[in-house]
Amino acid sequence: MELERNVDFCLNAEAPETARELLVRPDKALQRLPVFRDLHLEGDILEGCLTTTIALLGEVSFPFRARFCFSGETAELHPLESAGGDLHAELAGKARVEGERVCYRASVRLRAHLPEGEKWGGRAFKKMAEAAFARVLERTLTNLDRSESAGLLD
Repeated sequence: MELERNVDFCLNAEAPETARELLVRPDKALQRLPVFRDLHLEGDILEGCLTTTIALLGEVSFPFRARFCFSGETAELHPLESAGGDLHAELAGKARVEGERVCYRASVRLRAHLPEGEKWGGRAFKKMAEAAFARVLERTLTNLDRSESAGLLD
């Protein structure tokens, strides 16, 4: 199962200089959003997890890796191959400073592999799980897209 969404959001900073610092440190900037965890930037590689809570499963993490490129007044993330596994994310996008904010235009792709059920009950459970999973992920990505207007970033 795969879900892709384009999201636009801005992070508020105290001053243009602080916004520029957030632009060059995506690990520090994105950690302000509750859906990102375990972010770290080593050299030009950003790694972390996009997380969400799914009923019956609890918190689910989608690990991702991306190459970070900074040039002048913009920064970019380019997705890299993940370590694999049944759950992973791809994160790509561009960011720029707009006054006292860093604004992102990003693409997030979440992938989940759910095993096939052997009997009709297992197959039915898989279909229900996929539908619930897709609703929760869609809601998570929609919340990310609306996070600034909800006041989560101040």
